[in-house]
Amino acid sequence: MERHLHQRYGSEHGARAYRHKYERSLSRRLSNRRELAIVDRALAEAGVRGRVLDCPCGAGRLTPTILSHADHVTAIDLSGAMVDEARDALAALDAGTRLDFAVASVTDLPFEDDHFDAAVCHRLIHHLADASDRAAVFRELARVTKTHVVMSFSDATTLKHRLQSRRGRKRRRVALPPEQVREEAAREGLVLRGAPRRLNGLFSLVAVAVFDVRVEGTGGA
Repeated sequence: MERHLHQRYGSEHGARAYRHKYERSLSRRLSNRRELAIVDRALAEAGVRGRVLDCPCGAGRLTPTILSHADHVTAIDLSGAMVDEARDALAALDAGTRLDFAVASVTDLPFEDDHFDAAVCHRLIHHLADASDRAAVFRELARVTKTHVVMSFSDATTLKHRLQSRRGRKRRRVALPPEQVREEAAREGLVLRGAPRRLNGLFSLVAVAVFDVRVEGTGGA
């Protein structure tokens, strides 16, 4: 499942390139600003606080935004090179003991059940074409998290996706309709709260959703 991601971002060169990806043009910088804002709103909506998991953390792009809500953030990525980039990028952040890092897979997290109060899983699901792989991610996040998961996905109902499909343009990312994401996540214990927030309905596929972690015995979606 994660092999192609590790091949792409597992090297020092790949991790460094990803770290500076959103600085390369004005459009990318503006997109990054909108993306951080929408994640910030989702975290506020969910009332996220306490211990929060940032997984995959990439080069630490979202971590400061998460720290503005959390008491402590654990930033995790499958790529050791990416974790090194995140650690370096965030070195100047005055986080004290509020931030730590680890190398691990989101499908095999080295934490006990309910270890975190909340989790953020950004820009991962759209890489997973197999529903069983997505289910493994949903299930593990639901296991280690007590209350909420903030997660992004590529929205198949956006105009951009429809235009790309009409043109026969193939992309690496997997776009899904929100209803399918809702159903897949619910089977693994994550209940969608409200409608996902779209980054930009015309020019972006990115949507950010808040999920409540279903407590066993409280019923399904």
